[in-house]
Amino acid sequence: MPRNTLLHRIAAAATGIALVASLAACSAQATDTPTTSADTRVVATAHGDITVPAAPQRVVSLQSWTTESLIDLGVTPVGVEDPGEQYVPARYLDTWKAADKVTSGAEIDFEKIAALKPDLIVGVAVPYLDKAYEKLSAIAPTAFVKWDDTKPWTSYPDATADFVNRPDQLAQLEKKYEERLDEVKSKYATELSTLKWDIIQGGFDAGNYWIYAPAASPAGQVLTALGAQFASASASVDLAAKTRSVSYEQADLLSDADVIVCYQNNDGSPANNIDQLFALPAWKSLPAVTSGGLVGTSDFLAGSYSDFLGLLQTIEDHLASVAGR
Repeated sequence: MPRNTLLHRIAAAATGIALVASLAACSAQATDTPTTSADTRVVATAHGDITVPAAPQRVVSLQSWTTESLIDLGVTPVGVEDPGEQYVPARYLDTWKAADKVTSGAEIDFEKIAALKPDLIVGVAVPYLDKAYEKLSAIAPTAFVKWDDTKPWTSYPDATADFVNRPDQLAQLEKKYEERLDEVKSKYATELSTLKWDIIQGGFDAGNYWIYAPAASPAGQVLTALGAQFASASASVDLAAKTRSVSYEQADLLSDADVIVCYQNNDGSPANNIDQLFALPAWKSLPAVTSGGLVGTSDFLAGSYSDFLGLLQTIEDHLASVAGR
């Protein structure tokens, strides 16, 4: 399944959950789960307050955003989700490869999770994980971040840091991100006040691509924080709808953009069928394309501080290239 926004991942996931082990079997294996610390603490989760180890040692993560934040915080998960290797940002790839893959979309391997003997399971409370909560919590304490697309993106790494008791590491990430935002905003104020940006992604609707509302995409959130301007295609998308699905033949909708941000795989290749748009003459003649204003990023669907720092770096690199012309 493509690595997508949570909302689109939910839509693309299978509606059923592969129940590969019974609750009773999971409960039986859970009795062998090691307790790595005598100390515990209570954390707030999507399913209420739960008790977790104060210093968890064997963490399984069932969703990309919690996986990436764990790695940012210095916690190496023993089990992770499999969104497809090409969608894992390069900075996380080695750690991700080394971990056991325990879920792919709605297909959760409960037996494999239990065999890893986790002392904590984390994730985001999207519908298919919500349905699996009781089975998962029978294996180990299970802490899910509440899924709420009206909350700031920082709520996801913030909650993950709370689950694993890493407040100092979180504070360092927050400080670094805010300092970098201020630095880029100040250094490229002129470019940010004049360039107009659109944000697109290859769609999963046959023959269509998606145009994002600025606030509905990580790139748009970074650009908004920088004080950037948006071109008409992204600016006109209703925030409640988040994206607008349009035909590839409607490349001309992007004609007033100076910069177009799009999703690319971690090897730099176009992601999610957007190459079908890139092949069209109307695309190739767009001012942003002919002037070098196409900006691809594997951090397009960012969910962690390092992802957002990566987005910020990509944006800064383009601003620097414009300033240097």
